[in-house]
Amino acid sequence: MKKNELIVKQQLEIEKYKKMLEDNKKLKSKIEGKFYNCGQPLNDNVLQMNEEQMKWCFEVVGLVEGLNCL
Repeated sequence: MKKNELIVKQQLEIEKYKKMLEDNKKLKSKIEGKFYNCGQPLNDNVLQMNEEQMKWCFEVVGLVEGLNCL
């Protein structure tokens, strides 16, 4: 593979990963929103989750928040 071909290939991969990162940022935000929406005081626990279920949700949110999406 010639130098110019390699540079083009690398740039295409970079653009692909930039798009993937942007998509992941949006998805992360949506996931966090879904979990925070399940039982905050202002929405009166619409899904009727008990304390154990809410604890699980916040543990999952902690994991989601740990995703590195810059």
